[in-house]
Amino acid sequence: MKQKNISLSKLFKDHPYKKEVLFLSKKDDDLKKLFAENPNFGPFRRPKGFEGLVRLITEQQLSVASAKAIFLRIKKLLTKFNPKEFLNLTNEDLQKTGLSRQKINYCQILAKSILSGELSFRSLHKLDDDKLRKKLCEIKGIGDWTAECYMLASLSRKNIWPIKDLGLQAALHGIKKLKKRPNEEEMILLAKPWEPYRSIVANVLWASYD
Repeated sequence: MKQKNISLSKLFKDHPYKKEVLFLSKKDDDLKKLFAENPNFGPFRRPKGFEGLVRLITEQQLSVASAKAIFLRIKKLLTKFNPKEFLNLTNEDLQKTGLSRQKINYCQILAKSILSGELSFRSLHKLDDDKLRKKLCEIKGIGDWTAECYMLASLSRKNIWPIKDLGLQAALHGIKKLKKRPNEEEMILLAKPWEPYRSIVANVLWASYD
């Protein structure tokens, strides 16, 4: 069915991403249609710092609902969400929240890295995207997906594209009418025209897929 003419300028008049939406809709007709169908999409948000990274580690390879439930149980155990208090929790306490042993280990390593000064968020947040990703990935348990989602959701960087994200791959498979889910190389190629606003595309794709 032919897409009706819709004024995205009016539809996104008060949207925080109006400028980016109009730019992207001129680059890609499929995105134009997607924006028209999801005018209320918002940014994917996570806290900065330790809390944000623990939340993202919790979310690795889990559904949004399951990860949120586990994270909220962790949060209830803490009066302040910081590395020192987290390390005071026993493995048994954390396992009762549903957090796996492997992820408990990852979060403890992260907490110790912060307390030792190995990881400084003040310095980290000043780095460009590539250097920041590389620095985060030096910490066990943090890979490209977690680092990229941290930059996108916690730091609001606008040109982040988590190519390993299965939700994004599935959403692109649908809107681009591809024969199969795109691999990582194809994800990079498909997103090239969307620079420097690939994060905004990720946000609307997640909204449409959820």
